[in-house]
Amino acid sequence: MNQHLKIVNATKLGNIGLRLIGTTDIDGQGTAHEIAQVDPIVLFDFAKFKASGESEFRPHPHLGLTAMSYLPQNGTWKAWDSLKGDTDELLKPGGLYYVHTGTSAFHHEFAAPELAESGEEIEFIQLVWNATDEKEVKTVIIQPEDIPVVETDAAQIRVMAGEFCGASSVQPFMHRKIIYSYIHLHPGKTLAVDIPENMNGIVFPIEGDFTVSGTALNQQQMLIFDAGTVDLTLENADANHSARLIIAAGEPVNKPFHKLIGLGGFIIGDDKQSIRDEMQALSPKAEQLKKEIPQYFPAKYL
Repeated sequence: MNQHLKIVNATKLGNIGLRLIGTTDIDGQGTAHEIAQVDPIVLFDFAKFKASGESEFRPHPHLGLTAMSYLPQNGTWKAWDSLKGDTDELLKPGGLYYVHTGTSAFHHEFAAPELAESGEEIEFIQLVWNATDEKEVKTVIIQPEDIPVVETDAAQIRVMAGEFCGASSVQPFMHRKIIYSYIHLHPGKTLAVDIPENMNGIVFPIEGDFTVSGTALNQQQMLIFDAGTVDLTLENADANHSARLIIAAGEPVNKPFHKLIGLGGFIIGDDKQSIRDEMQALSPKAEQLKKEIPQYFPAKYL
């Protein structure tokens, strides 16, 4: 195996999901993966579940990070946040929902009402980046028609963030350079992609049998690469079916951060005391939200 490539096994999230990147917080809560090797990525989750009327999740705080939510194939998603309230538009499959919290904000995401009624099975991906050095607070929905698609003989490539495979996508904030892409690799085809040599990143297989620069992956794993990996060769071993995968990479922040889990979410910052103080300050807001928007809290949290 290339010395810059490493396979990481996923941690199961209940019966519906996988955690591929995560770290324990300052009190030992959470999951531990090779977080330093994928700087600036701090969390990556994949879930597959049937939509229902009541979400498992609740409005929760974030600080010091940028979260990107993505629906690869089907379903529609709705969101609420403490900046704008309910989103006016639904996130459609192939689009991207950004929540950038350079300072603290609460947000909540859930299946749109018609999707919840249908009970349709959906895939949901959340990728979270370290943004401890950026102070904006903003939420943005980028619909699928605004995301560039590159078509080649070997693949269809949706370039959701950054510059990749000759296309440049909308990136409403985050000053550092990143790549985020969703790829359909056609049956029996091979695709070579260039990665800027100063970026760390990941390859995650959603569906299919393929190799990355000769390394085979399955759907319980992820491949990570560090700065110095300048090209990847993606090969679909199945001559009859497409493979689907995620590639994400970014310039390292190269500074330590501290994480604290609480109130259904997590925050990150430069030192332990500041994030403890911040979480304590957010607690009254969480209690207030239960009175203002009880419809978004599962009964067990009210």
